[in-house]
Amino acid sequence: MLLIETVLLLGCIILAARLGGIGVGLAGGVGMVIAVYVLGLAPGSIPVSVILIIMSVILALSVMQEAGGMGYMVKCAESLLRNNPKYINIIAPATTFVLTTLAGTGYTAMSVLNVIQQVAKDNGVRPSQPLSSAVVASQIAITASPISGATAAMYVVVEHMGVSFLDAICVILPAALFGCTIAAFVASKQGCELSQDPIYQDRLKKGLVNFSSEEEKNSETTPEAKRSVFLFLGGVTFIVAMLMFKSVIGHHLGSKDIIIITMFFVSFLTAVTCKVPLSKIKHAPIFRDGAESIIVILGIVWLSSTIIGAHIDEIKHIAGSLLNEYPALLSLVFFGTSALLFSQGATSALLVPIAATLGVDAGTILASFAAVSALYITNIYPTTAFAIATDDTGSFMSNRWNGSLIINHPFFLPGVMGIMSAVPMGFLLARIFI
Repeated sequence: MLLIETVLLLGCIILAARLGGIGVGLAGGVGMVIAVYVLGLAPGSIPVSVILIIMSVILALSVMQEAGGMGYMVKCAESLLRNNPKYINIIAPATTFVLTTLAGTGYTAMSVLNVIQQVAKDNGVRPSQPLSSAVVASQIAITASPISGATAAMYVVVEHMGVSFLDAICVILPAALFGCTIAAFVASKQGCELSQDPIYQDRLKKGLVNFSSEEEKNSETTPEAKRSVFLFLGGVTFIVAMLMFKSVIGHHLGSKDIIIITMFFVSFLTAVTCKVPLSKIKHAPIFRDGAESIIVILGIVWLSSTIIGAHIDEIKHIAGSLLNEYPALLSLVFFGTSALLFSQGATSALLVPIAATLGVDAGTILASFAAVSALYITNIYPTTAFAIATDDTGSFMSNRWNGSLIINHPFFLPGVMGIMSAVPMGFLLARIFI
């Protein structure tokens, strides 16, 4: 029976990978029908805490977006890129890392990818280099963000294992940053110089490459847009402080309650002080993306908890001793699952509770956490696909980089090397702080 249910789970994960987006959650729904109505399993626990946290954060981000705050954040990143073109291979991933860490979603990177490619080609830099490192950085940065769904799902578990928020951040943030640094270095060495690329030269002759004029958008940023960003960042700072100095403050609130209460209050303050029409919030692009992420987590994680929960004793017996003897295997499991699910949040919500139940210690979970970011294995994830689409120089078009063999694209090697660097760094930091 266990074999049949495992095949069902793997089959649904593969189907989810093929469908992508909201289809990941729908594939979980199909699996639930078979698991409950055909195989007779009792429904497992729904990841309510993670879903509620994501809902509250998405609400605050949506209000900020409607107030113009997201555009203001992007404009700040844009000016930084345009003022330092020689260092684009460093600044591009640093920008998307910071944006994602602050916003808790990698989709913010899509707002600056077009700017990155424009600045790169205007200065003779092969756009695939900063674009690939920027995308990888935005994915790994999810594991460094204190308000991302993935981090929330992980910390809800390790918090009960006696790990303070400060200690958790001291492991996952430097590890993710180190991984992104290595990824940026690897990406900067990929491919020939843009001026020596025959595809670029051919497109240049045909007039297919558009260079930016000196007319930059100098539209004034509204006070409401700036205010919305400060309110949101103030909320994030408050959450981090409440979690980081929990023992000093002396409160007994969990991370879930702190995040949800704060994000709802920030949403209210932003809507009122920035004059955001309440009817517009539900139409914000981030609000729609957030609804999709909730469906994804609900469907596939509920299915996994149903199947795995029914056999937890057997799984403990088989996998517990193996993971205890070879704890680094957890990072490989994180890596492979996130590559299939295309979601750090779903992978974290799915596997971290299982790892804890199997007896894996908190230090190993934190050290391996960066490995939930393997969304770049194929080049069809939204941010990777958008990065390719936004580049008109042809730097992604050669047989070596076009993804025709699944992994032969510029995101693969920087991403793999980034995670391979982040995980050992995580283990080193975990020994110090955990």
